Amino acid sequence: MTGSRGPSSGVRVVRTRRGVRILEGDAVLSEVLGRPGPTHSVFDALAASIVVRAPGPRVALLGFAAGGILAPLRALGFAAPIEAVDLSLFGEPVFRDLSGDWAGSVRVTKGDALRWLASGRRQWDVVVDDLSIDTEQGVTKPEICLSRLPQRIHSRLATGGIAVTNLLPVPGRTWRSVVMGVAAPHAEAVVLSFDDYENRVVLAGDDLGGARRLMRDVRQALDALGSRLARRISARAVPVSIQGRAAVRRS
Repeated sequence: MTGSRGPSSGVRVVRTRRGVRILEGDAVLSEVLGRPGPTHSVFDALAASIVVRAPGPRVALLGFAAGGILAPLRALGFAAPIEAVDLSLFGEPVFRDLSGDWAGSVRVTKGDALRWLASGRRQWDVVVDDLSIDTEQGVTKPEICLSRLPQRIHSRLATGGIAVTNLLPVPGRTWRSVVMGVAAPHAEAVVLSFDDYENRVVLAGDDLGGARRLMRDVRQALDALGSRLARRISARAVPVSIQGRAAVRRS
């Protein structure tokens, strides 16, 4: 099954000056704010990616936790409804309590992400994979996120749609193989890396405009948001073949 696992014995809810942070070990599952604004974390990059590249308003969020993406997304002016799915709804009450007045339309379904995405015939302008799983080796991506899910996401994208994947290190896998696993079904992919976080965010679709242009647009959005991430982020293109399959680049 795919989804954010919780609540486990390792999940902690920590009050902050601006809201609540939900932690699993050292990993931040969600940063819930009391009002729209920057989290100064990877959630800002996910939100900025949607704002600068979404061809339309239909957004599917796989892995909700407690809706950490909503504060930066709404602060950037993206007011469209959000449809989300997660195996556990443990963080939703926290989200509703802190964000209910301004978050807009957010519907969260309890269920398996792969099955949820496969149900019906709806097409999405953006599909965000923010799924994670807690293991003995730490919080990582479920294996299905690198195998069956990328193709399913690709099949559900509308014309010009994009896939946005929040990646974590996967034990026994190189970053190259992890990135290629989610980029493979698409014609173009760009990886965002961070000075302060081990996560990597992969944007994939038919036409992203290239890594340089994407980085410029994301930085501008992060600047407008007031996120400290704006100058602590970089981008590189993932080489893909004309068939849309990720190709290995020799280092």
